[in-house]
This record gives sequence, structure tokens and C-alpha cells, in this order.
Amino acid sequence: MRKIDIIGMPMKYGCFVEGADLAFSSMKDSYKRILNPKNIYEIDTNLGLDEHKKDKHIKYLEQVMEANNRLYNQVNRSLNALRFPIMVGGDHSSAIGSIKASLDYTKGDLSVIWIDAHTDIHTEKTTPSGNIHGMPLSVCLGRCDERFNIGKYNLKPENLYYIGVRSYEIEEISYVQESKITCYMDFEITMRKIENIVKEIIKNIKTKYVHISFDLDCISDKEFNAVNVSVENKYIDGTGLSLKMIKTALSMLLTNLNVCSLDIVEYNPLLDVDLKCKEKYEEILEVIKEAIW
Repeated sequence: MRKIDIIGMPMKYGCFVEGADLAFSSMKDSYKRILNPKNIYEIDTNLGLDEHKKDKHIKYLEQVMEANNRLYNQVNRSLNALRFPIMVGGDHSSAIGSIKASLDYTKGDLSVIWIDAHTDIHTEKTTPSGNIHGMPLSVCLGRCDERFNIGKYNLKPENLYYIGVRSYEIEEISYVQESKITCYMDFEITMRKIENIVKEIIKNIKTKYVHISFDLDCISDKEFNAVNVSVENKYIDGTGLSLKMIKTALSMLLTNLNVCSLDIVEYNPLLDVDLKCKEKYEEILEVIKEAIW
């Protein structure tokens, strides 16, 4: 049985949607009850609302990077203590700290499986919104300027795998295609079946270690709509993965790969009026527990 550290990252600076920072507190009892963690930590993200307008476009840069530095340090401590860190957000900019810590722990021998409706691979030059939760992969790949630096090692494009993408900007998908990043779009998964896609990923991964970054917005809005950002874009493919597909994917990946760390992000409890999404979130936690135990 693996010893789990839950690391709460109540982050909203990456998207600044009301309620984005409340997921950890609203789910804390569920994490305790279902995952039985060795430790539960909470990163202090109370960093103020002053945007320090050194950059007129990128929003809350200082707060996002300071919070991610704190997360980086805690994930490093958990990994070096031979525990399994599960970072729970918060918005997806939090993946910067967890992935960079995992990259340094593994000395770069890491693949990242990004389960998300969005590609999240903008740079400070291409982002239309200025929100850093649309940029974490570019930070981890070393594509952003020195203000975004954390840690030593960068992710390699050939070690990045997308599952469930259905919303992107043209600048993002162009980079994905030019860099030959493995990207399984939502509609392709529906046609080919999730089991076949995951088997293909497992077969093709060449690194010793794997990090999974799971954004709940990859699930169809019809099944899970309590997320920070709805899937709206002029480039849209598909309608989202089913909860059953997600459970299958996570179970197969966690069982068959050497996964050293995991993110779960973008749940917004303020939008979960009837708590149906919380119930489905707990179902996902049960799958994770079975796979890693």
C-alpha cells in the first residue's frame, strides 16, 4: 500500500473565478475518508489581490509563481519521503509546482499525461486572456521567460501525452502539431474507445516515471459541470468524455505505469448546487484508491 500525501492548493489566481479556491476545503473530509492519507497539507495561497502591474497582460504572475514555489517545495518533500503526493486544486496553474517538483525528483525522467479539455500550452506571448491556468505546460516545457522559472529540469515534448482535448486556440494546436506531441482528441477517443487509447499510451511511454494531471473539465458537461471554465472556444471538438471513460483511464494508468504524482484540479463547489458533482468526484477518488492500493 502506498502512503499518500494530500496537498491542498486553494489557488484561484490562475483563473480568478469565484469558488476556484474552495475545492480543497469542501472535499477535505472526502480525501480523508476515501484515501486515508498519511498527511494532509495545505499550501498558503493567501497572497493578496495586488497584481503588481509589472506586466500589463499576465494576471497575478507574482502570486501564481510564489504559490507554485511553495507547492514545489512540499511535493519535493513528499517525493523524497517516498510518499505519493496528490495535489488537489484549485485552478490548473497549480500543475506548475507539482510537475516541476516531479521533474526534478526524477532528474527529468518523467512523462506527463494531461487529461483535460484544454491544451493549456499558451505562452506569455500568445495567451489571449492573460490567465496563467492556460499556460502551465508551456512553463513546464521551458517555453516561457525567466519570470516563470521553477526548478532545474524541463519537460520534453515527446514525453507529453494529452487525453480528452476538445478546446484550444490555433497558436496552441499549431505548437502541439509542430512539436509532434501525442494528443488524443475527445472525438478520437469516442471513436476508438478509451481502453485502446490508454493501452497505446502505456506501450509508448519511455520514461521511468509518470505524472498524471487531471482536470475535471474533461468530463462532459452533462455529467460534471461544476468546473471553473466551461468549454467555450471557436475551435471545439467533441462534447467531453464520460465519467465511465475517466474511471477506466485512471484505473488503467495508475495500475500499469509507475505514477509518482497526481493532480486533480478545477472543481468549483460554488457551482455544485445539488452536490451531484461532489458525489462523482468521490467516485473518482474510490477508483484512484483501488488502483494505487
